[in-house]
Amino acid sequence: MSDPRNSAVAMSGAAFSSTGHQLVDKISLFLDTIHQKPVTTGESPRQLQKLIETIPFPVDGRPAETLLLDAAEKLFDHSLFNGHPKFHGYITSSPAPIGALADLLASIVNANVGARILSPMATEIEKQTISWLATFIGLPAGYGGIMVSGGNMANFTGFVTGIAAKAPKTLKEEGISAEHGRLLIYCSTATHTWIDKAAVLFGLGKKSVRWINTDDRGKIDIDLLEKTIIDDLNNGDKPVMIIGTAGDVSTGVVDDMKKLSSKAKQYNLWFHIDGAYGICAAVLPALKEMFAGIEDADSIALDPHKWLYSPLEAGCTLVKDPNLLKETYSSHPV
Repeated sequence: MSDPRNSAVAMSGAAFSSTGHQLVDKISLFLDTIHQKPVTTGESPRQLQKLIETIPFPVDGRPAETLLLDAAEKLFDHSLFNGHPKFHGYITSSPAPIGALADLLASIVNANVGARILSPMATEIEKQTISWLATFIGLPAGYGGIMVSGGNMANFTGFVTGIAAKAPKTLKEEGISAEHGRLLIYCSTATHTWIDKAAVLFGLGKKSVRWINTDDRGKIDIDLLEKTIIDDLNNGDKPVMIIGTAGDVSTGVVDDMKKLSSKAKQYNLWFHIDGAYGICAAVLPALKEMFAGIEDADSIALDPHKWLYSPLEAGCTLVKDPNLLKETYSSHPV
């Protein structure tokens, strides 16, 4: 095509450069002065709504530079800054500036990584990133995985993969049936609320979750775990998964992964680790023993947007046998 299409949202390279430089300059100033701002203004939703809701639905547009600078001003003057040096209120970290620039690059290419043919280089970058994350936390060669939107989705992905691997093989076609006994999941009472969501969303129901009390150190009680599994087997139920927590979001406690792995192998259960918050600490030599046993996990959830300073949202599911991801999520429409 010799003539480019005319579009109201198109920008020439020169216009994009000019507008982009204005925004980057404003962001650069924000990075240099964030420590001078309050962590948050503490404004109520109603106060914030008044800044926006008085604007009627626009019939005519405004220049891009005006829109972007106005949005930047609202965000810089009325946000809570998790990158502030005095912010200690939650488990999300500040974004590394290079991550923000990488977000811009990714947005421009706009790769759809739902299929390799749509995202040839982005797919290879994702695969390399996953390999590096596995190496980073000390996993042996062979782990694969997928990048997802955050901790909930990373745990969901490992959870469903484990159910598909350990449940009767008719599950994918016939669905969950009481014919083979109730499918049961075991985790400590300190496990993040994603497990409740998973049990409901994927059809097992909340009663499928066996909440095991913690010991005096906050770790899952291994003896009580085993007793509960044995009782459920004697009742004709079907245990399928043990979940360990690598970094309780309230206390930072890490379960005894060696013992959980041993019990998972003993009873032929899927061993999933929720490491969304804390498993990146496994890179520290001084904490090697604390995280011993993670190398036996069938699946692990971790969040680069926490300790690795990626911009929100960035989650990852690592799986010991990557082929199980294909078996679980591949679809072949008629």
